[in-house]
Amino acid sequence: MENPQSALAGTAPPAAADWVSVAHEIGDVPEPDAAVAAAEQAAARRRARALDLPADALGRLGDVAVWLAAAQGVSPPRPITRARAVLVAADHGIADAGLYPWPAGATARRIAAVESGASALAVLARRAGIGLRLVDVAVAAPAASDASAPDTPASGDVVPDDVASTPDASTPDVAAPADVVSAGLGEAEAPTGDVVVAAPTVVEDAGADDVAGADDVAAEADAAEAAAVAGPGDPGAESPAGPPAKAGYRVRPGNGRIDREDALSVAEVDRALAVGRRLADEEIDAGADLLVTGALGVGADTAAAVVVAALRDAEPIDVVDRGDGGDDERWMLRTAAIRDALRRTRPFATAPRSVLRVAGGADLAALAGLLVQAALRRTPVIIDGRAACAAALAAERMAPGARAWWLVGGDCPDPAARQAVAALGLTPLVDLGIRAEDGTGALAAAALAMVAVETAADLEAAAAAAPLPGGVDTADVT
Repeated sequence: MENPQSALAGTAPPAAADWVSVAHEIGDVPEPDAAVAAAEQAAARRRARALDLPADALGRLGDVAVWLAAAQGVSPPRPITRARAVLVAADHGIADAGLYPWPAGATARRIAAVESGASALAVLARRAGIGLRLVDVAVAAPAASDASAPDTPASGDVVPDDVASTPDASTPDVAAPADVVSAGLGEAEAPTGDVVVAAPTVVEDAGADDVAGADDVAAEADAAEAAAVAGPGDPGAESPAGPPAKAGYRVRPGNGRIDREDALSVAEVDRALAVGRRLADEEIDAGADLLVTGALGVGADTAAAVVVAALRDAEPIDVVDRGDGGDDERWMLRTAAIRDALRRTRPFATAPRSVLRVAGGADLAALAGLLVQAALRRTPVIIDGRAACAAALAAERMAPGARAWWLVGGDCPDPAARQAVAALGLTPLVDLGIRAEDGTGALAAAALAMVAVETAADLEAAAAAAPLPGGVDTADVT
């Protein structure tokens, strides 16, 4: 069943005009088609009856089918044909505070693992047939002696653009045979299952040193929330903050150390939001009908904890986690770091954009921009992990109603993630106990979502061919 009164349902409308103001000009977020959702729920009961199955036989898989039917505007929902995972990478200065057991360069090594296909994320994407796109928005420059970036790559490895500098046009891309592709700026056409490493051209900040601290509460709350956000819709428009957003994805080399300074400047948070919107537009314009998000970078979980605590008015002890196996000393250091960062962030708690600027960083801001833009373009997104859930909480505050287009893939056993999910009023699809930030749980859930859609379609065909039990009228099965 397709609702003829929902002309845009099931299709992604063209990229919207630029956000003139995050606070006031996003516009109304469209709602998934409630009539189609009700029709799919009734159809599921009819299928179960026709096939001698118990009511709600598919449990949460049935819920996912209803969600996707409402997003697409058709029952049963269409099969997912181009699911895409967007992974944003960034370093966080707070990692320098001794909060983590990993040595320097851990983010670069994780990126290398994804590029080589040796990470759990890459394996899941490959097995599920989901395209994976890795985008550097704020990775710090690796040390010259960093063993994770050898001068001569091994046979079959990808040669990505340097994650800390403008790409060298003299260095050709080398495609690995294991479905790993290094893509240039704007590339969004990799085959399903490929890993795309987006070229991280540095977008220089023309401006400025306008990093507002907690002492500027009144000025920041008024000026920052009214600041123009340069969006990707008009490639010729020049932002007051610098070059057009089309110039690149990279916002800065590493986020600021949030217990001492702001993660981003005013210009940089606007740019990061625009990068996220641009990523959503590129993927949707290329045919994506399901997006999966994730963050990769040491320190993202601490930034996420501060963002959630600020938006939820929670205390550091309510959001701190020790899931990395750290000892008591490291746990105390992390709690103190969150406390100090939260002290700087609380004055902006009613302004989600400013919370992302002061404590979130480029990766969380880019995820927030992507989530809002996907909702505006009626495209479902599966989120997972602390960073994505914190970004989603901020995005929902900026664009109320956007959460209807998101599904939480897994129940992350992190207090900050669980607080964000509770505040969003969403229910995780599965509980796999996954703590990884990189979207591993969301990818696993995406595979289930695709199965749920195909199951609904197949059962619809089977139910149509199966006669109802004697004495049962079709009109009675609702």
